[in-house]
Amino acid sequence: METRRPITRLLFLFLLTGIMFYGVESLQAQDSVHVLNPYTTTLKSFIVPGWGQVNQERLWEGAVFYFGSLHFYYNAFFHLYHYNKGRARGHLTAFRWNLSAALFIHLTNVIDAADVAFRLKPTGWQGGLFSDKPLKSPWGAALRSAMLPGWGQIYTRSYWKAAGFFMANLYLAFRAHQADINYRSTGQIKYRDERSKFSWYFGAAYLLTMADAYASAYLYKFDEAMKLTFVPSFGKNFLGFHAQIRF
Repeated sequence: METRRPITRLLFLFLLTGIMFYGVESLQAQDSVHVLNPYTTTLKSFIVPGWGQVNQERLWEGAVFYFGSLHFYYNAFFHLYHYNKGRARGHLTAFRWNLSAALFIHLTNVIDAADVAFRLKPTGWQGGLFSDKPLKSPWGAALRSAMLPGWGQIYTRSYWKAAGFFMANLYLAFRAHQADINYRSTGQIKYRDERSKFSWYFGAAYLLTMADAYASAYLYKFDEAMKLTFVPSFGKNFLGFHAQIRF
């Protein structure tokens, strides 16, 4: 029972973060050109490392801050959990070191997002319906879904797909983790095979989620750009209509 508590808490945090992203992206889903609010951008990077940079369309920086801090936070709580179980000093030292590294990256990420927001006043991704640049950032959508499966679909307002991808990734990750727990406790080969199977399924679902987010962003409102319209035509000796297909 004690072994399952950390994953239960992580799954709850995963779900809570998904709801938070859903609410914020839904409220801020606007296509008009505007300068990003520097205070909001800074707050986003404080809540989730890299979030502010992703909104600024600084994707490499966002990915580094997010996955870097995630790595050290995970390691810190992993060692804290094992220290609480066995009181081994090595786990306590590793916990303190990893937590310090995570907090350093987190603080640097907030300073970086605030500095760019207040000094350069970025507008983030700005595309057009009838331009070669799509309305939504394809790589930005893919990175969002890499950070949290389904977030890229929320970004492109594909809410049902977001829920489906989120739950599918959550389920497969949970099954792989449960199989790993069973294999470590029993040593039975069937649980090792089950862990491998669900790990592969999760990896495929994760990549598919990112690919779908990329495609959804690239084709965002594409149907509105291909509307067939009839325009009146006037000439010296005629009156008629001609059809136009807008791209």
